[in-house]
Amino acid sequence: MQTTMSEAKRHRRLAVGIIFTTILIDFVGFSILIPVLPGFVERLGIDAFHIGLITALYALGLVLFLPLWGWISDRVGRRPVLLVSLLGTVFSFVMLAIAQTLPTVLIARFLGGFFGASIGTAQAYMTDLTDEDSRAQGMGLIGAASGVGIVLGTALGGILGGIDPALPFYATAGVAALNFVLALFALPESKAPVPARGGWRGLARALVPAPLLVMASVHGRSQRLFLYLFFHMFFAFSVVDAMFPLFAAARFDWNETQTGLFIAAVAIVLGASQGLLVGRLSRALGETRMTMVGLTLTGISIAGMSASHGFATLSLCSVGMALGAGITIPAFTSLFSKVCGAHEAGETMSQSQAMLHTGRTIGALCWGWVFASIGPGAPFLFAGIALLGALVVFLAFSRVLLPQA
Repeated sequence: MQTTMSEAKRHRRLAVGIIFTTILIDFVGFSILIPVLPGFVERLGIDAFHIGLITALYALGLVLFLPLWGWISDRVGRRPVLLVSLLGTVFSFVMLAIAQTLPTVLIARFLGGFFGASIGTAQAYMTDLTDEDSRAQGMGLIGAASGVGIVLGTALGGILGGIDPALPFYATAGVAALNFVLALFALPESKAPVPARGGWRGLARALVPAPLLVMASVHGRSQRLFLYLFFHMFFAFSVVDAMFPLFAAARFDWNETQTGLFIAAVAIVLGASQGLLVGRLSRALGETRMTMVGLTLTGISIAGMSASHGFATLSLCSVGMALGAGITIPAFTSLFSKVCGAHEAGETMSQSQAMLHTGRTIGALCWGWVFASIGPGAPFLFAGIALLGALVVFLAFSRVLLPQA
């Protein structure tokens, strides 16, 4: 009996490890491209607008297909969706590695987002695998996978991209392929065999883009305002993902390795601020003041990056941006969860994810156009102003957003 229990525990740990790696690959896949973006400019002869388009298409794939993959996994099971996702990820990154034309790169990135949209299924698998007592730990592992993925992706993109521009993509494809083989033989189905309802009406609903579903289903002015602000803030935040590598190359003549290591260091500061400062500041200031301070610091810091012409100034602004974002995002998300209620936390968090990815998609396109039309510093100046504008909206509608205050 004890042997059977220890064997079951070992299988469960293996399944958790596979899911952790699957989510890690999704976030590595998003961030590993960032340091090598200037290489696409040189190799394909494109401008900053097209770089913004490359960045936007990954987020667009996520936004469009998150509901569909969730609908499929509820009907055919989590395991088939995860296997198809991993295999599709391998294909998309090999396609990206061998791409020689802009249309091929765009298709590869859209496919990356399409298959990466199964992240919701991976989260559902973790939910299936945990009980109420261990659920928080399981969700913590997902958060850890996303944070590690972003740091690892930017660092690997910089280091491997400095050796060969295609090497980061082959490396990601290789890890996804190994995880696919492991999942094929060792990942059990987690969903109980209960027939899902909904039929063709459910499929039609799953094909509607998530942002449209969100705005149609949300009740209450406060929730709508919060979701708008998620869109607004991440529209501004997207300037860093989409334009910083081009900015660093244009203003400081940095290569892929320098850019990747710098962004990884900034991501570590962001993660550390969330882990070390948020709890203390929440007790000292409260979440409302944290949001105000964070938006102010982030807006000023990103705007200041536009005027940075030396490493010291750039580093100071980047640390300010990371600290501000690390304070703002958890505090604002917590405020949002309080106006929605614990009974609908899963649905409302999905809604916020849909809106922030929509902001990233549209932001990447806009900042690429601004960079190409005006110059390297302009996107950061305008993004900083946009974040200060979000602060103005937050303050102006505080009575609606925070009815309990």
